[in-house]
Amino acid sequence: MYDRILCRCSEPDKPTRQVHGSTIREQEMIKRILTTATLAVMALPMAANGAGIHQQDVLSLSAAEAMIAGCTAFAAENNLAALSMAIYDASGNLKVFKRQDGAMTVTVEFAHIKGRTAAVLGMATGALGDDVEFADKERPMGISYADNLTVVQGGVPIRSQGGALLGGMGVSGAPAAMDEACANAGIEAVQADLK
Repeated sequence: MYDRILCRCSEPDKPTRQVHGSTIREQEMIKRILTTATLAVMALPMAANGAGIHQQDVLSLSAAEAMIAGCTAFAAENNLAALSMAIYDASGNLKVFKRQDGAMTVTVEFAHIKGRTAAVLGMATGALGDDVEFADKERPMGISYADNLTVVQGGVPIRSQGGALLGGMGVSGAPAAMDEACANAGIEAVQADLK
C-alpha cells in the first residue's frame, strides 16, 4: 500500500529515491509513455469512424425561398388561380410554405402532401401515379394505403446539378398539370445554384 523509499547517501552520482526498484523519474517516464500509447490507441477508432462520415447536400432556405418566388412569377405570367406552395427537404421536413391570398383552404393540404411525396420518394407525383399498378381492382397496391403520400400531379423532386435528392416542391390551386409546371418553373429558377 505504501511505497518503499530508499536513500543511498553513499552514492551521490545515482538517484537518491527509489520506488519498487526504479527511480521516480523512470516511473514518471513510464506513465507518460503509457498515457501517450493509451491515447493513441483510443484515437484509432475515432479516425476510422471519421472515414465513414456521410456528407449530404442540403437545400438552403434561400434557395427554397427563391423557388417559391420563381413559381409565383410563373403563376402570375400564366394567370393561374391563387396557389399554395410547399417545399420539403430530403428528410420530409417542411422548409418553406406559402399560401397566396385567395387560395382555397384545401390547397394547403394538397401542396403539403405533393411536396412531401416528391421529397421522400424522389419522384414527380404525376409520374408516380403512372407507375402505380393495380393487381386487383378490389385491392389497390402500396401507395394508396400510405398516409401523407399522393399520386396527384403537382409534386416535383428537387435535385442538385449532380443528381442528389435535395427535397421536393408541391403546388396546388391550378389544374394539376399547371401545378407541376409551376413547381418546375420554381426549381428551374435556381437550378444553376443547386450544386
